[in-house]
Amino acid sequence: MSENNMGENKLWRYYDVLKFLTLINGELYFARADKFKDKYEGAIPKQNYLHFAELYNSSVHGSSEISHGRNCERDHDGSDVRKEFLEKFSERKRKAAISCWHLNDSESAAMWEVYSRAGQGIAVCTTLEKLKRIKKPDGYEMEMFKVDYIDFNETFDESYINYELLPFKNKRKEFEYEHEFRIMLYKRNKAAELVYLPEEGIKLGINTAELIDGIIASPDMAEYEVSEIQKILDMINKLNGTGFTIKRSGLYENLHY
Repeated sequence: MSENNMGENKLWRYYDVLKFLTLINGELYFARADKFKDKYEGAIPKQNYLHFAELYNSSVHGSSEISHGRNCERDHDGSDVRKEFLEKFSERKRKAAISCWHLNDSESAAMWEVYSRAGQGIAVCTTLEKLKRIKKPDGYEMEMFKVDYIDFNETFDESYINYELLPFKNKRKEFEYEHEFRIMLYKRNKAAELVYLPEEGIKLGINTAELIDGIIASPDMAEYEVSEIQKILDMINKLNGTGFTIKRSGLYENLHY
């Protein structure tokens, strides 16, 4: 699904309380890709790696047979190929910073379980149209896209050869429940080469009143905790002229019929 066809589909971001306060105070955080838990973040599929190995062997040993990674046979242990691959893999992850969102018309029980530690999670809701109004920081490029979930053992895509950032648009099928939508920042030098981004990530100033449609507390959060967070929001509202309110999710409430 392209972003042009998504219309007013809802996007969610699940936070712990501290990270939520960063957002509500006007900063959207982009984590550098090498800081993500998923060790496959920024990786290419296995068949593309094998194809890369064949190309490498062809240039080193003069072989003319290229089979797109399948049935590859080599007369050496491939250590040089793997070393170069891992170096590029490590470098690539330091050249992109990403803000991850969940695409769904409603809140997600699975996402609450993953991101709500001890019932302390908070979700904010927005739309693609509102995300698109975010202005990229000076000197950076910005892309927004829906993540594709692929079979990393079987997929082969020649596009990986020409587009260095394509790996950040794909994840393993095991993560398909995330329904992830991403905003990605990157930067090029005068030679149009991708450059390393700050290790601590990037905080982008935003207008939260324009971005946020709603704020929901974890269904496991106690009512008094929700009230305490509302007091913090009231102070922020008074300071910034906003009108944010928070309510607890009704996901696990008793039947109403």
